[in-house]
Amino acid sequence: MKRRLLWTTLLVNAFLGAVSPGMAQERQEKNEVGLVIGATVTPARNFSSGTTNFASFNPSLALGAEYDHRLVGLKHIALSGGVDFLASPLDVKISNPPPDVIGQYAYLFLVPHVRVKFNPGRSLSPWVLLGGGYARFLEKRPAASSSFVPGTNSGALVYGGGIDTRTFYRVFGIPIGLRAEVRDFYSGSPNYGQTVQGDLQHNVVFTSGLLVKF
Repeated sequence: MKRRLLWTTLLVNAFLGAVSPGMAQERQEKNEVGLVIGATVTPARNFSSGTTNFASFNPSLALGAEYDHRLVGLKHIALSGGVDFLASPLDVKISNPPPDVIGQYAYLFLVPHVRVKFNPGRSLSPWVLLGGGYARFLEKRPAASSSFVPGTNSGALVYGGGIDTRTFYRVFGIPIGLRAEVRDFYSGSPNYGQTVQGDLQHNVVFTSGLLVKF
């Protein structure tokens, strides 16, 4: 009887020793940082003044960082709060702009959000996101306007979805996965130098990259 009790105790301790690190790790990994790169696609804008009726845009490079802290974690769903930072370092360029319209602009979005992730413990975890915050545009002065003042501030609404992977690699013990996503930063318009039809515009961003968990 004592021998059986000893073996049972050893087996239970071995099981707990194997499971506890994973459980502790899961408890600790309540934070995620996404480091992503991709492209911004801006739909054409129509003008109600100036020498042209509309402007079309070339896709632009987008660089982003996203932080999330898990607020509620269940087996099949997780709720997180965080913030999106997205910027275009190479600027959004307008195709063949006339002299009275800006040729390009840079943007910056800083938007708090709420993210709902489904099946967070699975190999692939889809999610949806909604938030609102700040947008900043820095325009290039039109060639035909010497009095143009660049710099436009606006509010922004972000919504979208994506998919995360489970940890596939560790760097110095830090779990790393992958993220792919599509988001729309719906904001006010930059100052194009002419009056646009509609005050708001879509800034659709396709990005992917690394997901650091801690």
